Amino acid sequence: MYLPCRWEVLIFLWIHLGFVPGQDGTVNHLSKEDVLLLKDEQNPKCFSRTEEDFTCFFETSDNSTYDLFYRVGDRQEKRCELSVQRTEEDTFLHICSFSRHDIFLFVETYLEVVKRNTNTSLYKRQVHVENHVLLDPPFNVSLHPNGQVGQLQVTWEFKFLKYLEDVIYKIRYYSKGLGEKTKEVLEVDKLDSLVPGEEVEVQINTKYPQSPNTGHWSSWSQPVRAIVPQSADDISLMCYTSDLQNIICQWDKLRYGVEDGYKLFYKIGLSKTLGWTECLTDGDLTYLCCFHGDEFRKMRVKLNSTSAPLSRTFYTQEFTLNNSIKTSPPSHLKGTFEKDKLCLNWEAPLPSLATHLQYEVCYQIQEGGWLSVSPKVPETDTCLDVPMGSQYNVRIRAKPTGLVYSGHWSDWSDVLHDHTPTDRGKWLMLCIPALMLIPAVILIYLFPMYLSKLKLYFWPPVPNPKVLQGFLTEMNGQKWNPPLTAKQLSEETTCSSVVEIMSEGEVSALGKASEESTELLSPERGFSGIEEADGSPGTNVFPDYVTLNKDSVILCSKGNKYVEEKVGEKEGLVVKDDLLETCHSYCTEGSVCTPACLGTDFLNHSYLPLVDRFNCKVAVARGPGNLYTNFPCS
Repeated sequence: MYLPCRWEVLIFLWIHLGFVPGQDGTVNHLSKEDVLLLKDEQNPKCFSRTEEDFTCFFETSDNSTYDLFYRVGDRQEKRCELSVQRTEEDTFLHICSFSRHDIFLFVETYLEVVKRNTNTSLYKRQVHVENHVLLDPPFNVSLHPNGQVGQLQVTWEFKFLKYLEDVIYKIRYYSKGLGEKTKEVLEVDKLDSLVPGEEVEVQINTKYPQSPNTGHWSSWSQPVRAIVPQSADDISLMCYTSDLQNIICQWDKLRYGVEDGYKLFYKIGLSKTLGWTECLTDGDLTYLCCFHGDEFRKMRVKLNSTSAPLSRTFYTQEFTLNNSIKTSPPSHLKGTFEKDKLCLNWEAPLPSLATHLQYEVCYQIQEGGWLSVSPKVPETDTCLDVPMGSQYNVRIRAKPTGLVYSGHWSDWSDVLHDHTPTDRGKWLMLCIPALMLIPAVILIYLFPMYLSKLKLYFWPPVPNPKVLQGFLTEMNGQKWNPPLTAKQLSEETTCSSVVEIMSEGEVSALGKASEESTELLSPERGFSGIEEADGSPGTNVFPDYVTLNKDSVILCSKGNKYVEEKVGEKEGLVVKDDLLETCHSYCTEGSVCTPACLGTDFLNHSYLPLVDRFNCKVAVARGPGNLYTNFPCS
């Protein structure tokens, strides 16, 4: 149970004894807002502004005459003079303002409403003045960032009454992401779990609860609006050091359409007594600010927009120089082609951190997508598999490994544009089929032209048997007397002839043919003196057969030079003796005879044409005999 304070006891005694001075706190008019605040209250509805006044009212639909009777404690019952107020809804408010002499705290008051014409009781209830306090709403409500993302600090002012304590407040706030929410607090408080970047509307009311579930909530204060603080990432605010001494902060000035209305503040050391220090921008770079950092102390940065109707605030997390490193891009990127691979090398951007940096290499082949490779730490070179004869683009960036130093990726280096050497083997493989195709086309084009010749070469024509029919008939006859064959010396081809060996008896039977054969081969005439059968000069006539004489002497030319050599100038029909050699045959009758020419070879050249340029010639003075075929030569 709630126990009153000492001064409240004194006030109770003063009021009870009638010693409370002051003017009569009568109320003759009620605002619409007051009526709405007490709409759920039981009739008659009562309230007190300062605990020194007390007002009760009720609402009717007609303007009849009503009486309100009240009795304070054991005192005599009294009738209150009612004032009537017409509302906008054509209803009537009957208002009773108690005299200060009838206002007592912690004393029960009995109320009853009676309709005068019928003397009918409408409402009855028992009330305590201290349980119906209706305060004025708070004013000067404001919202402030409290250094945390998604939170706002709420402050307000209140018309404090010297007799009142333990006032409670209700905060009502609304945003699109959260909807409408309320919370009760005893003093200024913060709103957390808000949606960063959203606009929030806040109102506050208050009440004085003398005991639980007592008192009336005041009307709401005027609404105030603010934007919930956001993370630095929402505006791409990034603070880093590239030399472990100075801090550079930059942001996207066009992210929320406020190009030049930003101010940056930083705090080195997180003591609550330290305030924020403004960082002045450098010249025209309104999106960048620099300040000197401290290697051994934590820092924090906030960014405020100033030109917008509602200010936006962005906060960074706590950071130090060691975990906020962003180096410059790696430099001197070079590429060489070794062993069918593209080998890259570069220089570390910050030599003091060379062993603590990792790299990311991105490369693009032709017009394809970007591929990434992470070399081993802390190597500053790597090799890529890039096809020969292709164009490539390569870029690289660096970042601390995070073991000792951490931070952000650097910007990309300049893109290296180049192409790999041409694959000669591949081009050769492509050219060989093309080169082979050209002869193939030529052969296909010329093949029909030479097809008939190729057929004759590989498949020569077979002679027609009808052509040889007469020739075979003559050979089968009893007498073979073929006509003389004249052979032109200019013919290139030599026709073959049939050679038949006969005895002397068979030759004598032939008669005239044998004599003609002997005469043709007589030494007196020789080979060169024979004329053609038709009498034309320049053609030698030979018989189709000869008679062999075992006693004949064969004259041979020295050296067996019988083809294409000239011995000397012709002197009539006589050949010089020094060009001829006499060979004798030492054979018995009936045996096969071979002339005894030493160092000579008998070659079967009987089918070669006998021309006038033979080296071997027969002497005119030679006796009868049978001369045949070519001569063996020494």
